[in-house]
Amino acid sequence: MFETWATRFSDSRVRRFWILGLAALLLHTVLDPLLTYLAVNVLDVGVETNLWLATYLNQGLTTFIGIHFPLYLGSLLMMSVFTWLFSRASESEATQLYWLSIGTWSAIILWGILIVGNNLWVLLQSI
Repeated sequence: MFETWATRFSDSRVRRFWILGLAALLLHTVLDPLLTYLAVNVLDVGVETNLWLATYLNQGLTTFIGIHFPLYLGSLLMMSVFTWLFSRASESEATQLYWLSIGTWSAIILWGILIVGNNLWVLLQSI
């Protein structure tokens, strides 16, 4: 009745979707917060321009990491739902989902590269 996850991941398009999604999560939820914390709280050479995040950043590392958990959970839930939708779609719908997701992930990854690159630039300027 229900396909197993192994069957769903046998499609290379689903695997690519997950690889790009995990790369985006790495950039936005691990590297960016880590570099921001180093620049703002440890080396005192940067400023968090997102006022909402700055509040949590000033409360310490544990709080700053904790505020990202809803993003982790929401992203993984969305990726799981996409995988399920992909398995239920016709070939035409699956192709549309694939290209839409690849375009979206590519834009999110580029944005993450710019943010992480800027954070690295700020850190390197302080040395």
